[in-house]
Amino acid sequence: MSNKIRDAVRKIGDREREALGHVARGDTYGEIARRLNVSPHAVGKSTATGISLRERAAGGPRQRPVPPAPSEGARETVPFAELLKRHRGRSGLTQQQLADFATLSVRAIRDLESGRVRRPRRESVGLLADALRLGDTERLQLHAAGGSPADLRVSLFELPAQPALPEPPAPPGALVGREAELQVLLDQVTVHGHRLVSVVGIGGIGKTHLVLEAAQVLRARGRRVGWYAPAGDPLCCGAIPAAGSGSGERPPGAAGSTDDLVEAIGDRYDLLVIDGDDAPGPGRVDIGELLRRRPGLRVVVTGLTPRHLPGERVLPLTAMAVPEEARDYDHARLSEVASVALFLSHMRRSRPGFRLRQDNAHAVAGLCRWLDGVPRALEYAAGWCLVYPPELLLARAGRDSSLLSSPAGCGCQDLLRSLARSVGIVTERHRRVLAEVADRPHWTVADLDHLVPDPAAALHALLVHGLVRPAGAHLPEHFTALHLVRLLHGRDRTPAGVARAG
Repeated sequence: MSNKIRDAVRKIGDREREALGHVARGDTYGEIARRLNVSPHAVGKSTATGISLRERAAGGPRQRPVPPAPSEGARETVPFAELLKRHRGRSGLTQQQLADFATLSVRAIRDLESGRVRRPRRESVGLLADALRLGDTERLQLHAAGGSPADLRVSLFELPAQPALPEPPAPPGALVGREAELQVLLDQVTVHGHRLVSVVGIGGIGKTHLVLEAAQVLRARGRRVGWYAPAGDPLCCGAIPAAGSGSGERPPGAAGSTDDLVEAIGDRYDLLVIDGDDAPGPGRVDIGELLRRRPGLRVVVTGLTPRHLPGERVLPLTAMAVPEEARDYDHARLSEVASVALFLSHMRRSRPGFRLRQDNAHAVAGLCRWLDGVPRALEYAAGWCLVYPPELLLARAGRDSSLLSSPAGCGCQDLLRSLARSVGIVTERHRRVLAEVADRPHWTVADLDHLVPDPAAALHALLVHGLVRPAGAHLPEHFTALHLVRLLHGRDRTPAGVARAG
């Protein structure tokens, strides 16, 4: 079937396409309306092809009887013109109707039936066979009569439906310490009705987990949510694929075609979640075009940086709260700190009997501070605690960067490599600011005055990218670089780091 016909059928709505299928089976016009539970007017005309379903269901305008075709035993060689007229007569179509269905001109039909064109184009014969709903045998005969190779393409009414997007995977466990961020995300989409919300932050900060949780809540509320993730990006850290989404096949749009994604969405979804589509180039989804062509759609996208599109709302996902330094800790209050609560939840998966006690509280608090409250770093550390107790792990952390990768060897990138991507995305002048302040314990926006002409904008950009954070309640208006950023800069200053950078 030609691309023109295929595109025309896909552009009409689901109801019209289903109506065409009933017509193909010979249902009457009244039966079509009853089956689809719509008014007769709703299926009276196909918006994409101009096919009059009323005429087609009723058998079309009455034609004079056509002589029966010769028997198969006679093996008569019928000219193409005569064979075409016979098929058109049996279908009850006028030349104009056949031309409309086949997307050919009336003059072309007249020339073919008069014999002025003896060897029609193969594509034209295929369009006629589709329009006449010929079976395989009749299609072969029509091609043979026209002197073209057989073309057993699918019928117009047998087009497979455009595959829907997979459902969002199940979240990889309970969401800990992000309840406020979850509520903000839900409000942005539902209460405020923003069409594009970007959840941004460094790799491993928990963007995917947050949007999966939001998708689950919205689906429970009756929202239709679709999921799109670039091919080849594994779901991070144990997210469970929904049925049909973990086959390893490329999802719609994975080849970089926004058109394919638009068709897959159709009218099926209220919300689309695009997870981790950071790769530059033609494979990246054109979200602006997507929103323009699907006016009722809302999009939540995760990434390292905002898209900078009109109407975009940015939700920066920053490092989780960490414990303040103290000589003694109240165990109950310490376990309520977000990063500690998350660390303990991971610890109890591998060591169910682990409890926060006086002899390990300082080590747990120190690990959470050293890891900046980054969720993936906390998960990795909890995994390594199956080998090292928290006290020994904290002692090794400063000299063993392998502890910043997964002990289970999952497909996620190691944290420093992932962090290097985030640093590489910011502008060069902001990277210079970050390099200048990385080793300082804390600083204010006034300390950046001599580095850039717009220090507040530079600080804002670094905060949005999740590379710096507030120093803490005890130091208002002071900021600090993530400890992981310091490790990255320290590694890159070593001879080995310089060699890798080159």
